[in-house]
Amino acid sequence: MMFLFVSLFMFIFKWQRLIFILISLEFMMLSLFLKFSYVLGEMMFFYFMCFSVISSILGMVVMVGNMKFFGSDNCIF
Repeated sequence: MMFLFVSLFMFIFKWQRLIFILISLEFMMLSLFLKFSYVLGEMMFFYFMCFSVISSILGMVVMVGNMKFFGSDNCIF
């Protein structure tokens, strides 16, 4: 429940930057992962785990793609 609370606050108050949106979505996925680990069956949990891994990889691809253009996310790496 704490992960969901932190992620919602981060999503509401820091929505201007892409990195904070991605971090808050990862925290939401972690809270759902912890909640669904007790509720879902084995096969549905496997599908949810695959979905969470794919969404994390796509989030990293989007972030790296945006970092190629300096200033699009106001980030310097």
